[in-house]
Amino acid sequence: MRDFVLERPRSISEVLDTLQRHGNKAMVKSGGTDVIVWLHKSIKEPDYIVDLTAVEQLKGIVVNEDNVEVKALVTLNEVIGDDSLNRYFPALVQACKAHSDPLIRNRATVVGNVCAAVPSGDMIAPLVCYDAKVEITGPNGSRKVPVSEFITGPKRTSLGTDEIVTGIRIALPVVETSGCYLKAIRREALDIAQAAVCCTLFKGDNREFRIAFCAVSARPLRATEAEKLLNSCSNIDDEVIDQAAELAADAVDPITDVRASREYRVEMIAELTRRAISRCLERPAGEGVHK
Repeated sequence: MRDFVLERPRSISEVLDTLQRHGNKAMVKSGGTDVIVWLHKSIKEPDYIVDLTAVEQLKGIVVNEDNVEVKALVTLNEVIGDDSLNRYFPALVQACKAHSDPLIRNRATVVGNVCAAVPSGDMIAPLVCYDAKVEITGPNGSRKVPVSEFITGPKRTSLGTDEIVTGIRIALPVVETSGCYLKAIRREALDIAQAAVCCTLFKGDNREFRIAFCAVSARPLRATEAEKLLNSCSNIDDEVIDQAAELAADAVDPITDVRASREYRVEMIAELTRRAISRCLERPAGEGVHK
């Protein structure tokens, strides 16, 4: 690991000034669980590390009239312990629990997981299902980008070198909802996903399923054909669920790597989709409704 200078600004404006001074020689750190690994393995070799942990404006979960804002320094354990997020966005809470052990979850952040943009990032699929927006601030002001568009490839995002993500905003559901996040791993312990599926169900007059994947595509991916099938059926039985699972498997084109073969991942997407749909349908009415 090469030497670097640690910068610790105390406001968003100071962060932006620091990034403008150092340009692409700087790397931003929030929880640091990915950054420390990259530094030790020399995957990244910045001259400057910009530590956000002293910026009070980037802390906290804020419930507004029609949305929830998860700010940049909110850890996975904070999400798990938040009543509003458990009520409105259960699949996101499940993804946080599945991510790692409690010690790592005390440091790892939701925003950091999204900004790392690795295909196996657990937060990405639930946030895509909930149509979450990334809030970005830079020298030219602020902008919002859907998570599905923010990630442009493996470890690549649309974030400029002079910008930071200040939080993630999710609209509160106005109908009853349920959600499920399931992942396949190599061992009976918390591990990086070989494949994962998130399914959410919005239970209003126009019932809507959303299904997204983890670890089987370079960018965030929805099972649009499976969703169309489910959303067009008035009665969803085992046969329909099986058809949706096969459509989901057809939608992915994963790689073979040290964690799993392409063929295994495709099979697991079908099985996990089948289970996730069933669990969403089994959840009691009234979960997650915001009125």
